[in-house]
Amino acid sequence: MTKKMWLLLLTLFIVIIVLDKLTTINVSPGLFIHYNQYKKYPELQNGLSSDKHLLYRATQTSNAEILYFPKKNFFLINNFKQLGYYNPIKIDAKGNKIFELNVDEYSQFKFLETINCFAIGADAIYDISADHPTPLPYDKVLNKDDSMQSNQWDEIFEENYQLADIVLYGWHTDQNSAQCVYFQIAGKWTKLYTATYSPIYAEGSEIKCKINDKIVPHKWHEVHFLKDVYKSIYSNSLRFKDSYISIYNSDFTFFPDQSLKYKDSGKIKTEAFAKEIFTTEGYFNPGIPSNFYGTAYYKLNLHDDILHFKTVAYQRNGFGQSPQTDLHLFQLPEIFAQKSAVCFLAYDYSTNYHENGKKGIYVIKSK
Repeated sequence: MTKKMWLLLLTLFIVIIVLDKLTTINVSPGLFIHYNQYKKYPELQNGLSSDKHLLYRATQTSNAEILYFPKKNFFLINNFKQLGYYNPIKIDAKGNKIFELNVDEYSQFKFLETINCFAIGADAIYDISADHPTPLPYDKVLNKDDSMQSNQWDEIFEENYQLADIVLYGWHTDQNSAQCVYFQIAGKWTKLYTATYSPIYAEGSEIKCKINDKIVPHKWHEVHFLKDVYKSIYSNSLRFKDSYISIYNSDFTFFPDQSLKYKDSGKIKTEAFAKEIFTTEGYFNPGIPSNFYGTAYYKLNLHDDILHFKTVAYQRNGFGQSPQTDLHLFQLPEIFAQKSAVCFLAYDYSTNYHENGKKGIYVIKSK
């Protein structure tokens, strides 16, 4: 090859790099070749379908927590639209929405917090695992006036604990000076406010109870998070990664679900990214793009059943950077894979810039 030819190729390479890193001109050969095909991809939206699967949108909130309860074989989307606005959604093993609760500051149900699959209110509790959840008022309310001595409180606690099917430790209550213990006994609820010295305490994200130097475990329904196998991310609200959890989880007490094997039922592949606009950041930035925003084109493979779609994505400017859409395909642990084929597509697009209103949790069910 002649020196002139080498110079021409070097010039062409530099031009391509400049166009790719400094402009919104798309120079990807794959995008050029398949652009007409990609244009036909439907937007990520409610009601997408393939030959064997249907995808529908359950929430419009980023980072909503997804939980699975194996005993009654259902999923719970713990969805907080905003502070004080709780919108839990119950999904059955076939992927059908069977219950949804909308609680805001004007609701008669004075929501305090969620524990396991229970929505705790100041005057009642929803057991979302029930076939037909309704708010059950407290049958007994004890020690609201903080009149019990500590030894009397311990006796009342022990008596109710032994009889109860469910025991929940409440951190957020309707009294600033006390926590609560909730006992479900023979289908009825007892609410016990803590004494001046509370045995209930927070350890990280867990709420625990210690009496006479012994941890007293809660009693509630077995529950598990789902996992994006390829990205090693779990369906809790913080979207824990294995790389983060492992530091604190040598005995699996910090995050027990990391000990489980998870079903690999599908994969999301980014086929192309088309730049549309960019932003520049930094006081001394001479106008060089720091982030590109545009449209990404995806292939969702579910046991060789293919679903294509497109949605907004972003890509940091730099060599080796890939498009980011904060898409996760959450699936069940293998031990429960025979109980349900449902999985969830979470679109947690992490910036409001160039946003398209498609954030949320999408349920993927068999037709």
